[in-house]
Amino acid sequence: MDYAEAVAKAPPGWRHFSVHDVARLPSAIRIHELARVPSGEPDDSVVRALFWTLVYHLEPEKWDELTRYEPIHPELIDALPDRVAMAIDVGAGSGRLTQHLVQRSRRTLAVEPAAGLRAMLKRRLPDVEAVAGWAENLPVGDGSSDLTAASGAFGPDPIVLAEMRRVTRPGGVIALINPQQPEWFEASGWSRLTVPPLPLPDHPRWLDEFFGPLDPPRELLMQTVDG
Repeated sequence: MDYAEAVAKAPPGWRHFSVHDVARLPSAIRIHELARVPSGEPDDSVVRALFWTLVYHLEPEKWDELTRYEPIHPELIDALPDRVAMAIDVGAGSGRLTQHLVQRSRRTLAVEPAAGLRAMLKRRLPDVEAVAGWAENLPVGDGSSDLTAASGAFGPDPIVLAEMRRVTRPGGVIALINPQQPEWFEASGWSRLTVPPLPLPDHPRWLDEFFGPLDPPRELLMQTVDG
């Protein structure tokens, strides 16, 4: 998602933060995120654009609570490759997708830049190797993965997609759950699975007030990496 789109699509909870919270981000995170902010932008626009970053790094428990009530549709999980040697979850958060990859692979690696979310994931999934890293520069060797997956984190970013291809072995699969601009992926030859929404579970009202209407993931885009 580019800067202008992030500003326009910021959920209502952006007002919970201020520009002073941007200064509270870990230094490396702040530098990374501010690099995409045009100079001279008003404070409110900066906060709106960095809403998700602020949640992930400053209040990860809010994201974790959201994922409890927005589970990935089981038909999408069933469509993923099974019994693979190695799976990587890129932008793993607190483990919403990782917990399923563990059941489908002998080894699972979770890549997540937010320390608080990584800590939650490790407490729940102690057998998963959780490492800090950016999708643009994955800390993984070439061709390491049989299944490289991400849930709701990325769109058609050429750098990120190139990294995901780099770490996936020939014949392996890249799987994106609820990516941004799914039509772009489908037009580019990715297979697309869209399933009907499940009934929303009863959930705390504050989730809608902070994040907007709940919308559990129900789209899967997949591509097999050429040899």
